[in-house]
Amino acid sequence: MYVFLSDVHIRTETSYRAQLFMKFLREKRSNITGLYILGDLFEFWFEYNIVFPKDYFKTLALLYNLIDNGIEVHYVLGNHEVMIGKFLKNFGFMVHDRQTAISLFGKKVLLAHGHMLDRRLWTTLWQKLLTSRMNHALYSLIHPDLGVFLAQGIAYLSRRQRRSPQAVALLEQYARDKLQEYDVVILAHSHVPVLKHFGNDKHYVNTGDWLEHYSYATMDAKGIDLLYYR
Repeated sequence: MYVFLSDVHIRTETSYRAQLFMKFLREKRSNITGLYILGDLFEFWFEYNIVFPKDYFKTLALLYNLIDNGIEVHYVLGNHEVMIGKFLKNFGFMVHDRQTAISLFGKKVLLAHGHMLDRRLWTTLWQKLLTSRMNHALYSLIHPDLGVFLAQGIAYLSRRQRRSPQAVALLEQYARDKLQEYDVVILAHSHVPVLKHFGNDKHYVNTGDWLEHYSYATMDAKGIDLLYYR
């Protein structure tokens, strides 16, 4: 069974969603063949050269345990993965930049976080501010304690922006367009879980989030499902 999820937005490992997410991984690991994280696992990911936030340690350790036991863990980057270096790759993650195409059970599957379709003002400013190489260089000079504190605050404000029905519609239209080429399109970003079946055995999934819905998708030889974890 392959599992797809996104938008956990872990800030501290004592939070309810972080504890629930780790419980989910422990319970499901014996049945998981591969795990696909479609972005925004953490509230903010910026790689310094030699440090990472201690509040992410237990989650990373649990994911490493999956990898160490032969389970592939893929990470499709979202808009809260601001600066990716070699850490996640050296850790054993298979990192994909923005979108990737795979084949599962004889079906062509397209995976993406989907934020590049969201052209709201705040999202656009966020992207321009945090994807600038100059800003990366300047930010890396800030002490990590202060840098992580500031970044998580800004990321929180970004996440708290009102959900956009337009973004939901754009993601679905994008999926419909891509279903001309693919059998399954799995997106994220909107925080709204979606599973729609179309003719000719075509499927669109949005994995939702772990802020309110605690939703995830699974795929096996029988098909694809959208599920909720409590």
